Amino acid sequence: MPDPRWIYIFGQGQADAGNELKHLVGGKGASLGEMTRGGLNVPPGFTISAECCDLFHENNQSWPDGLADQVRSAVAWLENVSGRKFGHREQPLLVAVRSGAAQSMPGMMDTVLNVGLEADPWRELFAAIEAVFRSWNSERAVAYRKHHRIDGLLGTAVNVQMMCPSEVSGVMFTANPVNPALEEIVIESAYGLGEALVLGKVTPDRFTLDKTTLALRERVLAVKTDATGAASEGASLRDGQIEELAKLGLRVEGFFGHPCDIEWGWAAGQFYLLQSRAIKAAGRAMSSIAPGERETVRTEEIDALRSRAAPGGTVWSRFNLAEILPAPTPMTWSIVKKFMSGQGGFGLMYRDLGFDPDPALDEVGIFDLICGRPYCNLSREPRMQYKDLPFEHKFAMLKANSAKALYPQAVLNPAKAGWKFWLFLPGVFFRLWRSSVKLQQISKSFAARFEAEIVPPFVEEAQAAAKHDLTQLSETHLLERLDYWIKRTLYDFARDSLKPTALAAVAMGNLERVLTLRYQPPGRPVSKGDEPTGLQKAQAVLRELVMGVRPAPEADLGGGLRDLGSGKISHDEFLSHFGHRGHQEMELSKRRWTEEPETLASLMTGDRILGPADKSQEETVARKWDQVATELKLTPPQRVAIEAELQRLRNYLKLREAGKHHLMRGYALIRRCLMELDRRLQLDGGIFFLTLDELPGLSISKHDELRRLIEARRRQREIALSLPVPPVIFSDDLDIIGRDLDVSAAESFQGVGISAGVAEGAAWVLDEVAGAKAPFEPYVLVCPSTDPAWVPLFVRARGLVMETGGVLSHGAIVARDFGLPAVAGIADVQRRIKTGQRLRLDGASGKVTVLH
Repeated sequence: MPDPRWIYIFGQGQADAGNELKHLVGGKGASLGEMTRGGLNVPPGFTISAECCDLFHENNQSWPDGLADQVRSAVAWLENVSGRKFGHREQPLLVAVRSGAAQSMPGMMDTVLNVGLEADPWRELFAAIEAVFRSWNSERAVAYRKHHRIDGLLGTAVNVQMMCPSEVSGVMFTANPVNPALEEIVIESAYGLGEALVLGKVTPDRFTLDKTTLALRERVLAVKTDATGAASEGASLRDGQIEELAKLGLRVEGFFGHPCDIEWGWAAGQFYLLQSRAIKAAGRAMSSIAPGERETVRTEEIDALRSRAAPGGTVWSRFNLAEILPAPTPMTWSIVKKFMSGQGGFGLMYRDLGFDPDPALDEVGIFDLICGRPYCNLSREPRMQYKDLPFEHKFAMLKANSAKALYPQAVLNPAKAGWKFWLFLPGVFFRLWRSSVKLQQISKSFAARFEAEIVPPFVEEAQAAAKHDLTQLSETHLLERLDYWIKRTLYDFARDSLKPTALAAVAMGNLERVLTLRYQPPGRPVSKGDEPTGLQKAQAVLRELVMGVRPAPEADLGGGLRDLGSGKISHDEFLSHFGHRGHQEMELSKRRWTEEPETLASLMTGDRILGPADKSQEETVARKWDQVATELKLTPPQRVAIEAELQRLRNYLKLREAGKHHLMRGYALIRRCLMELDRRLQLDGGIFFLTLDELPGLSISKHDELRRLIEARRRQREIALSLPVPPVIFSDDLDIIGRDLDVSAAESFQGVGISAGVAEGAAWVLDEVAGAKAPFEPYVLVCPSTDPAWVPLFVRARGLVMETGGVLSHGAIVARDFGLPAVAGIADVQRRIKTGQRLRLDGASGKVTVLH
């Protein structure tokens, strides 16, 4: 096993960690890393992981193995980039040693400055680091955490940073922290190092500027001692410096996307940034979005939904599409909405399987975009299968238990049927029977046809198209190429590549019905108390019987990463098979791995390398099936019939991932065309804030006009996504949009089990996978949903908890492949569970318990 990593470098253009590792490097370390990545002037240094603080206190105040050597190596790097020597008398390298927890705790832990002056500088540095570790459990720090209900943290990270020999230092707020509506920048400054100012030991000069014009609104000067030690009433900053600093503040705010509280220093003729964090107002991070803007967008969203609501009420549920496309850009949505409509690949798949979608869904489909997120409209959803059958999702039933809307099942409502339904009832039954027969026939034969006749020609054509030079095409031909690949991929191929998912669902439903009847025959009393029902028993058994399902090798991303990590295949070989995949790959604005191959290195470093495949899964499943067959006393014919259906289920689960894998080949070609258009129009990625219908007729002559439109849509989307929305929305309570959601702590959460097994471990909560590096100790991964880029994080995981996803979702399939217990369907789980909390999850019952 590789040595754990305890140190993360920042400064001089290098940043090993940012917000993705905030739980390890703390808020201060994450901020310094992000500012470095943004090209901002940060004194170099390194951060010691908060895991070391945790281990320090667990192991009788002993350092974890390897930490001392890593600290020495990091100091050597600092010496190299600074041109100074640690412990040297002539040109000493002096460092500041500061705390930095994942949640802000200002002044609660120790800071040691000017480390490196003593005769034994290493002893001085190590003592300073230990002092910060110990201060984590100081009386004031413990009391602060208790008062603010801060828990679930590993400890404090430690930031070791080259001292900035500030002639002047201070703090800057890019919004007025008392009254944000004033549109002001507030700067406080004093001579010397900034610690005295931060700790309130000196009275600073104060400058207030108009945020738009940077005109000086107010100047309040303190009586002070200047840099020479003489009394002075002059300003510590000249007017030119004040303006330069304000511009720098706006740059930092623009980089982070919110108003910032910035610590800075002026030395050797330039400003240095020592820290940046979100301004807090009334205990919360201050938004850069004006209340009026937010309310305008909120009202527009509510009005749009009200116009879409059915007379008897409508329920919108964030399931299905939201798992793989949580927040589409306008271009992506304009393409995907058609794909998921009645005339797109989604609707064509239903028609092929014998269903009869409502033509009214050919344009609108069954998904609505609410505050930038896709929601399924449950009033329209049943009509995607049959246009004139009285199936519905009962509003009152879902209102009583909104969790059922996350995995909805339409029910027959005879009262909703018109006279034509009753008049032609025999014909209706005949249509349903004919559809069922067709579906069963397709289920038995489609797998072989898909692999032999459908996938090969599509793959061959897509691979050839990936080699074409799009720069040589005229704009007309480029738009024709884009249109061709949208139709070839999301209509022609998708109508088949989506079928394995539908057919797996059919097989799953068949098996659930058969096993439910065996576990709870008609006439047997319904289970009482905590005893599982027959259906619950059937579902739990099926989750175990589909463990270890893997797609074919050419589509097996987990296997590809394993082979890459072990050296079995080269970097180029991996890209030739999987380079068209990537993080959030259903979002067309996101890069594919062929476009940023360097990200593969971060996937496969150190403890990320995947171990050998677990070949015992199939044997375990076989033993489980023997156990179930014996328990249910199946006759040989019954056993053969159920085994055949179970094999179909497992086959279609394999093909589901293969279908998506190959669909992404065409999807990558769609992105290539869009990126070529973006290059020609010089939009720097702005093409994704236009829509498909707007592309014809665009030209570079409209560049400025397009830029304004794109920026307006960026802003609109930013505001929409800032509005909190629950996973289920009811048309009689649309005011819930924008209302703060209840994320109060709970001892347990009830979700849906999607991969069998029981696991315990510390939670690692992630909103975003990009750049994430797993803790050294095993963990329970808590996240919104997963796509292929999350796969490396499954390696050291003990379990998986997701906000969205079902038994047939990507996360569920990969979790079963890895043998991980998994639960989904817990709303806002990333806000309700904190990193470090110990969890117990049961993949059969769907229950997640917070142990401490």
